[in-house]
Amino acid sequence: MNNLKKQTKIDADKLSGEFYFQSLLQEAFVKGELSPQESERIQLECLKLLADCTERFTKGKSSSVRVEIAQGIMASNLYTIGLYLKTLPDLDTALFHIKNEPIEKLYEYGHSVLKRKINVANYFFHLVCKTKFKTQNQAYNITIDDGFKPFFKNYDINFHAHEIPSDIDYQLIHPVTDLAGVEFVISYLENLYYENLFCSYFDADIIDAVMSGYDPSYQNLLDNICAQVFQNALGCNLLNISLAALDFCPAELTDLNNDLKHYDQAELQKKLTITTHEVIATLEITNVSLKKYLLASLPKLTTIVYNGLATNTLNKVFVPCYNAKLKPIIHYNMGIKMDDKTYRDIVMEFLSCRYFEDKLAIIKEHIKTLADMEDLLIAGELESPEAALIFDLLDDTELAVLSKRHPLRQEVEAIDYSAAEIRMQQNLNTYLRTQPRNRLAKILKMATTIEVI
Repeated sequence: MNNLKKQTKIDADKLSGEFYFQSLLQEAFVKGELSPQESERIQLECLKLLADCTERFTKGKSSSVRVEIAQGIMASNLYTIGLYLKTLPDLDTALFHIKNEPIEKLYEYGHSVLKRKINVANYFFHLVCKTKFKTQNQAYNITIDDGFKPFFKNYDINFHAHEIPSDIDYQLIHPVTDLAGVEFVISYLENLYYENLFCSYFDADIIDAVMSGYDPSYQNLLDNICAQVFQNALGCNLLNISLAALDFCPAELTDLNNDLKHYDQAELQKKLTITTHEVIATLEITNVSLKKYLLASLPKLTTIVYNGLATNTLNKVFVPCYNAKLKPIIHYNMGIKMDDKTYRDIVMEFLSCRYFEDKLAIIKEHIKTLADMEDLLIAGELESPEAALIFDLLDDTELAVLSKRHPLRQEVEAIDYSAAEIRMQQNLNTYLRTQPRNRLAKILKMATTIEVI
């Protein structure tokens, strides 16, 4: 029993990663692990270390500097000491060193750790550059190509070790928080390497198509690429289709929505966890850290998928690839037609009207859908000027739908249409040709992308 190790009262979860030494001192003092005398001794030695470093900073010319410079040097010193303490096996060992080693000695140990960590940062930067994939995304390219140059060129381990001289805009699946200096850089580069490594299992052009499907101007976004690639890979696996293309059609997404919509959030996370393991197996991923990285993203991803199901926007989670050869489709519903008897009565009344104003009144009162408007335009025996006034009631999309469904037919094709349908085609063509060039071009272009459902 005498060999049982004393447990510290300090809760490690309350310690700051960025201000580790300071938070450890504070917690130790509050919990009674550090006496007032020990605390005072540490403060005095920290001030002496600051004075020594300040003299080195001014190259012996002065022992005093501006307050903000002194504060920066002190922060750098404390950060460096904290780096060393983090390398120790546990909090008890860290406290033992704080109590029994001079602060200057802890600083020297931390300085040695700093030098080793710069080598680690270089190692991960090399891996990131080696696994960098081709993409149009500017934030990704600039961050890797130029963002870390200031760090490796200007990082000052003597007086500004807590700072991060870099230009990092690209967002990660797992953002780096509560770290500073070289620790931040190592963690960021390590995470980025795992993301690059996952993306390396897919063709760069396919990834570009996925991101273009996410947003055609994705090259200007700060959004993470790997997250969308991972989501699409999961979607493919859930649909039992090849992962290589990272693509699905609307019908497949509808099926997936129907399969998943009855899951609660806990069930959904379990399903996605199983799916992630299947994706890892299919891709033959062997890197243990990458596996953990992907699995750690599932709680957040589960929420995204769950919300996509709840809002019927699963196509924003599992994004179909963009195909530059295909024109985007606008799905248009012409509405429900009125019953036959009501329609016949309205047409009879319409045809019996002596004045066109009365015909317009009938349209405004009874015609509520484009489907009924189309039928009336065909059956209404309208002259071109009358038809034009009715076409004026329609917006560009409605005119584009009619233009797609009723193009002016050549004489050879016209034999397949009734006289009423041909008149409708002629009236519509005449009307469109009277429109301003810009509006006509817009309507005709829209007609090529509309699919009536």
